[in-house]
Amino acid sequence: MKKLLLLGAMSALLLAACGEEKAEQPKEEKPVAEEKQQAEKETSDLPDYKIEEDDFGKGMWKVTLSTPSTDENELKALVEETKNLAAEKYKDVSSIWVNIKTTDSVANTYAATAKVALDEKGKATTGLNELGVFEFNYNVGETHETSAEDLPQSNANYTADDILKAFQDAGLSTTEPRDNSHNCVKLECTKLITTEDVSIYEWPSVEKAQEVSAKKFGDAQAGTIIIRMNDKSLDIQKYVDAMNNVVNK
Repeated sequence: MKKLLLLGAMSALLLAACGEEKAEQPKEEKPVAEEKQQAEKETSDLPDYKIEEDDFGKGMWKVTLSTPSTDENELKALVEETKNLAAEKYKDVSSIWVNIKTTDSVANTYAATAKVALDEKGKATTGLNELGVFEFNYNVGETHETSAEDLPQSNANYTADDILKAFQDAGLSTTEPRDNSHNCVKLECTKLITTEDVSIYEWPSVEKAQEVSAKKFGDAQAGTIIIRMNDKSLDIQKYVDAMNNVVNK
């Protein structure tokens, strides 16, 4: 009888131990690990970038980003990231319009463009039929690998930047100056600075500037510089005088 009781007690202890062992087994963590791995992969696919232009109004967020990457998958990841950026920055975003520039490139096209509708209003403004799905366009070509350093270099000891500064120091109007040297890929100029009032073209040599000027390009030429007046109501002679002061210094 004692043996039977002892065997029963031992059996109970073994069953309890087995139950505890089973209860202590960890839960299946594979989905969590996979989710973490996917999140890390998405983060690693995101290239370095900075916001160049940021315009929000009437539910539309128009953003221009610059990045050194030209990889299609990385640019797609960057486009997708704008959903998170929009949620952090603004309320009631109906659509996102994305332009991506290649850092230091002089290409006159964007490396990629995209748009997405986030609600019914966004569908109306973008013309898209699906919500949350980007229409992505990848435009990278050889020109996106071209930087300002690949453009022709001037042999003069002054630059278009010096001419711009001379205009500003003389109190001449130079509204919203911007570097449009991407146009130099086709024009074969060294640098192009555009303002609302005047454009300043720098050429590789005096001979090249004279050759271009002889084709009735621009309004005045001095040394390696040609200027074109965008506001014809301004006194061009004042700009010419300021330009000559730099070129003939």
